This record gives sequence, structure tokens and C-alpha cells, in this order.
Amino acid sequence: MKATHLAIQLSEHAIHFVSLKNNVVLHESSVSFEQGSTSQKEVLNNHFLVTNFLNEDFDEITLSWSFKRTTLVPNSIFSDSSPNEIFELCYGKDSTKYDIDYNRISELSLINIYEIPLWIKYYFVIKFPRIIIQHEGSHIIRKNLTENNLNLNSTVILHQGYFQLTIIKNNDLEFYSSFDYQNHEDVIYHLMFVLQKKEMTNENGTLQLIIGPGIDRLILDKLKIDIARINDLQKLKVNYPEYYIAKSQLLCV
Repeated sequence: MKATHLAIQLSEHAIHFVSLKNNVVLHESSVSFEQGSTSQKEVLNNHFLVTNFLNEDFDEITLSWSFKRTTLVPNSIFSDSSPNEIFELCYGKDSTKYDIDYNRISELSLINIYEIPLWIKYYFVIKFPRIIIQHEGSHIIRKNLTENNLNLNSTVILHQGYFQLTIIKNNDLEFYSSFDYQNHEDVIYHLMFVLQKKEMTNENGTLQLIIGPGIDRLILDKLKIDIARINDLQKLKVNYPEYYIAKSQLLCV
């Protein structure tokens, strides 16, 4: 890894900046995109003006974009079709909200196809010409695969209104999808439903609970209390890793 790295976590509702040096966090800042007359680009311009560390020279700059409509396909299927055709097959022809893009996950010979607003590419490539932009799910999968997951490893990334669930076991990707939620009980319901369908309840492993930019940490406290009461999850070690998304971006440079 180069000496300095700026990792950017972006969703529709908020953005989080983390500067690192040799895997150590030096600075961080966040800003939310409130509903109103101020555009996201204006909010960002103002934030860059008042946040000194963001104007430093970084050796590497990466951005993870989170959006719930994301799908994984094998290389062989991707090569015989187009990203737009595959995305429309998964979500419907008239459901597309943004531009379609994709990342290659070479470790698993998979392609991650997802939506991303064009303004993100224009804004950040102009500001940081060497920036690498990928979907958050691509970063999380790579990060999980480096952790020698012989036992069950479930990762929940919480965003406003939805969460991403990734499950890896024996260093294989077992599950990857997103779910809508209104409260922490919905998160537990969907997690338990998937583990039961995969016959992975009452197994040794880890459960990582992570909040995305702009999410109140209170939901982690509620999840911690209720998960501790569920017998089928007692063998899972629940972790709340800090800067997990930011540090996962170090693997893509």
C-alpha cells in the first residue's frame, strides 16, 4: 500500500471521508445530503472548502458507492450479454434509476453489476483524476475473502432503508443480497430467514454489524441486545468493526 490513502464512502443520503496512512486512520469527516434546494455537488463543494485534510495530496484515492440494486453474475454469463440486459433481467426494464456500471471480482470470477448516478463519476473524476470508483459490495466481498473464512462469516452493512448482507463460508461466497428494513427487528428477521434457508443457524462463526454513512449507531445497540437473546445465533461472535468499509478499499489499489 502507498503511504497515504483517502477512502470515500458514498450513499444517496450521506458521505464519509477517511484518510489513512499505513492502515492507520488519521482523519475523518462526514456530511449528509439533506432534502432541500442545495444539490449534492454544492454540499460537497462546501465541505471540501471547510475540511482541510481533504485538500491534501494522497497517494491513493478510492470511492465505494452503496446502492441496494446490485447483482453478481459469473464471467461466462457476462461475456455473452451486456450489463444493461442483465440488470434489466434482474430488476425489470423500467426500474433503472441511474447509469449501469460494473466491477470485476477476479477472486471469484464474478462481475458486480449495479446502478450509479453519472454525477458521481463526473464530480469525483474531475476532482481526483486517479480515483478508483467501485460498488461497496465489491469491496466487502474482497475484504471478507482475505479473512480466511473457514467458519461462517456474515457481514451486515446498514444504510438508510436497506442493508447489504454477505455470507462467506470455507472462503466461498454463499449469499449476497440487500433487504429493505424499517427497524432493527426487520434486520434480524431477514438475517435469520437467510441463515435458516441456507441451513447455517447454530454454527460457529462471526457476524459483523457495520453502519454506513449517516446511520445512527443506536441501531447497533438494539441489534446487540436482541441478537444475544436468539439461541440459534449464540455460536456467532458478533463484531462491530470500525472503519471496515474504508479499510476494505485498500485492497482495490
